[in-house]
Amino acid sequence: MAIGLILISTLLHAGWNSMGKKSGTSISFYMWATAFGMLIFSPFLLEVWRDVVAMPAKFWWLILASGICQTVYLVGLAKAYQGGDLSIVYPLARALPVLIVPLLVLGAYGHSLLSIEDIAAMLLIFAGAMVLPVRRWREWHLRAYMTPAVGWAIVAALGTAGYSFTDSAAVHLMREEGFTAFQAGSAFAVVQAGGIVLCMLPVSLLLFKESLFGTVFNRPGAVRSVALTGLFIVGTYLLVLISMSMVTEVSYVVALRQLSIPIGVAIGILWLKESVSISRMQGVSMMLIGLIFVSL
Repeated sequence: MAIGLILISTLLHAGWNSMGKKSGTSISFYMWATAFGMLIFSPFLLEVWRDVVAMPAKFWWLILASGICQTVYLVGLAKAYQGGDLSIVYPLARALPVLIVPLLVLGAYGHSLLSIEDIAAMLLIFAGAMVLPVRRWREWHLRAYMTPAVGWAIVAALGTAGYSFTDSAAVHLMREEGFTAFQAGSAFAVVQAGGIVLCMLPVSLLLFKESLFGTVFNRPGAVRSVALTGLFIVGTYLLVLISMSMVTEVSYVVALRQLSIPIGVAIGILWLKESVSISRMQGVSMMLIGLIFVSL
């Protein structure tokens, strides 16, 4: 069941990234989208809010850490999309955590449940992502990665690795306190969304000097676009959180979520009319092979 939920979430995740790239790439856009998503899914808190409030202090520290990591991720994503194609930024931001999260797990717990075959498959996914910025093999150079878009994509990847680690610990703590997988995943998704908005607000207004409303809601259909993106952002991660609560090794969840990468590349090429090259297709193929081996 966990794999099925992750597969559904990959479609939604690639979808909201493409909407974000097309509709708005400001930090405030993602902040407002997250706020709308929180409101949409807030009824899931009605049944368990007393139990959530009674969670130990460790849980709330994890919420804070998650909000900070998610802010790093969304800021990196927004800035990367301002200067880079979806079919390059999205795979890089998604693939790098495949390597980072197992290292975090190993450092925190002193062991890992990953086999040599799992690690090899994850390295293949990472290698495929590294191929994507290369337009032609004969023109390969390190400077292909020395762009602001790639730099911000790496920032987004670090944020992803951080929140994947903290959120897995938080939902497992909720399971230990008696929450079901669905209750833990859905309640955490809503509470976390609130934490993200609180963390992103000062970053958007004070650090990046963005307008609170103007850049987001000054276009026709803006409210619908923001609300739909928020539905996908929080709904997608709600499914991932439920999956996290069902498995003992979060690295598997992170790796399987990379199925959204070829979907994102396809959307970038077919919908956003981005350029395509043989090397980019080869990179996507490498990642697909790695994903197949991880899922076996």
